[in-house]
Amino acid sequence: MYIRTAAPLRHLCQQAEAAGQLALDVEFIREHSYIPKLALIQIAVGDQCAIIDPLEVEDISPLLDLVASPHTLKILHAASQDMEVLYWRSGTAPARIFDTQIAAAMVGLGEQLAYGNLVERLIGVSLSKEESYSAWLQRPLSDSQIEYALNDVRYLPSLHAILASRLHSMNRTHWATEEFRKFETIERYQRDPRTLFRRIRRGNNLSPVGLAILRELADWRDREARERDKPPGTILHDEQLVDIARKAPRTLSDLQRLRGLSSRVLERSAEDLLSMVERGLAVAEHERPQPMRGHRQTQTEKVMVRFLDACLKALCAREKLPVSTVANRNDLESLVRRYRQGRLAISNSPLLEGWRGSLVGQELLDVLEGRVSVALDPTTGDVKFTPQ
Repeated sequence: MYIRTAAPLRHLCQQAEAAGQLALDVEFIREHSYIPKLALIQIAVGDQCAIIDPLEVEDISPLLDLVASPHTLKILHAASQDMEVLYWRSGTAPARIFDTQIAAAMVGLGEQLAYGNLVERLIGVSLSKEESYSAWLQRPLSDSQIEYALNDVRYLPSLHAILASRLHSMNRTHWATEEFRKFETIERYQRDPRTLFRRIRRGNNLSPVGLAILRELADWRDREARERDKPPGTILHDEQLVDIARKAPRTLSDLQRLRGLSSRVLERSAEDLLSMVERGLAVAEHERPQPMRGHRQTQTEKVMVRFLDACLKALCAREKLPVSTVANRNDLESLVRRYRQGRLAISNSPLLEGWRGSLVGQELLDVLEGRVSVALDPTTGDVKFTPQ
């Protein structure tokens, strides 16, 4: 099906609601606009696959309502960006997501497995990659584009069935459910204009005064990008914002001496930029943002983090899980630091929460507290964690 009007979309969504699930994929282009341009939506309900053309179907609210409904399961692969794009259209967080990429990692198939690789591995079908970087906003779509797009949802229901069964047999369904619920947090998709400066590359090297200026500049750039419907980086690059924040120009002549500011940018935005610098400089000392400097580790802490990293890898190998699915270096550093400071709690350590805590977190804590010994079993070659 190729859906160009609202009526068949409503009918398909009703079918999905009755079935209790749908497979979903989204094609979008984000390189030329502030909000990613929704180019194509693919849906599979049972054995029926369909393309919805959002350039022709103006009202896609039945689908957006379905995405937000806790009564209908939505099956996607690598769902994060698709959910972000749909959030921009609805303003509502999704509910009841099943991400086949996350599920694949949970059952030991590998980290961030591509959709085509997963289909080939579990279903035995080799998919074409010919249209991977296609111009999805062009019309009409070619037969090759349509087939590629439909294939992106055609096998999702089968993948879900296989992965859900494996999760159940390995007693890991609750792990996956815990991860999928993170898609339902609306803060995941919202942008706080007053914290955008924290995402700017090399911004953390600035002084508090520089960060106060950078905060104003990043907020201004975001407003300007939204108003002009352009990606923020095309208004001014991160490096240019940091340079302005560091040198704090007070006059047009000061701005003109900065590297990389074109005459077109100065003609359009010089007054705004100088105003943002002035606002940043006027921030009271106690209200200036501080650099987010990492905790300076002692040599003992560094040794313990390395040891826990080795233990974590052994535990993940035992469970046939990618290490990155469970924890990263920052999680280990935080665990060691808070333990040493006597501030360790489940609420402030992701490694002690939920399924991670019961799987590896408690054992790592036991290692820290000396309640287990760690040894290599010469017979099996495995690492053993033995209570003392």
